[in-house]
Amino acid sequence: MLPSAWGAEYIGRTTKWAAKAMQAKTWITRGNWGSALGACREIISSNQYRLFEPYWKVFAEEGENCAESLFEIQALYTATQDYGIQYANYQGVRGAGNWDLGWGWNVPTQQLYDAFETGDPRREYTCMANNAPEPYGIAGIITSQADFMGKWYNRKTYTHPNIRNSVGGGVPRAGRWMNMRIIRYADVLLWAAEAANELGGTQNTADALTWLELIRARARQGAPAGTLPKVETTVQATLREAIRHERRVEFGMEHERFYDLVRWGIAEETFAALGKNYQARHRYLPIPQPEIDKSGGVLKQNPDY
Repeated sequence: MLPSAWGAEYIGRTTKWAAKAMQAKTWITRGNWGSALGACREIISSNQYRLFEPYWKVFAEEGENCAESLFEIQALYTATQDYGIQYANYQGVRGAGNWDLGWGWNVPTQQLYDAFETGDPRREYTCMANNAPEPYGIAGIITSQADFMGKWYNRKTYTHPNIRNSVGGGVPRAGRWMNMRIIRYADVLLWAAEAANELGGTQNTADALTWLELIRARARQGAPAGTLPKVETTVQATLREAIRHERRVEFGMEHERFYDLVRWGIAEETFAALGKNYQARHRYLPIPQPEIDKSGGVLKQNPDY
């Protein structure tokens, strides 16, 4: 019942393809590779979307509701209207004065920083270094509270200094106007690649490599020759690891990593290697007992609760 697209006056409303992408995500989470691939192929064949270029602009103000966006939470903040959200505020530089931009939560880890291949431009577009020149070359050196929050901040939520200066001081200055990206076309391409590789077969493998290369080609733009070489393996296990790697670096700091680890069945070993006390039951939330009671026992509690 949803339209393929909305007019400009309804920007941000859910489309048929956003719903189809959410459906694809539920299927791939359950390992239903055929249904997931079918849904992704529909979205790709619609020709409604493309990868926005360059990579970093997807997350800047000018990248909001761009050609890559299937769904994002809308935010509006002006001198007279406040329909903003705090997504950027949670992750902004935790400093003082000009650098009092937020609370410094959700910061990149050393493990994420090290996961990027040599020369991958996405690393600097994801991990914004403290005590380095700010990305736009406008606001000087990034300085937080005595390095209180470690080495990096999430650049994907960094707001443009000129816009910050235009809205004045206080909480709004932390980026209440910044949209939160939920589903990107890059998601669809990598879900399709993953599902195709799991199904196997000559054509599916070829398609998986094509979709993976679209992601890597966009990422390497402007980088020296030889950066992010094309993946050419047709060995299923090797291609699986290549696709998983690509998801990690493509969506770094975009609240996808935990769910990927869970559906790949490697959450426990990954967290253990990081020295984290992760319990297997936390791969799911508990179902409230009153809801189980109302269902007459049709709903079953998730494991280990």
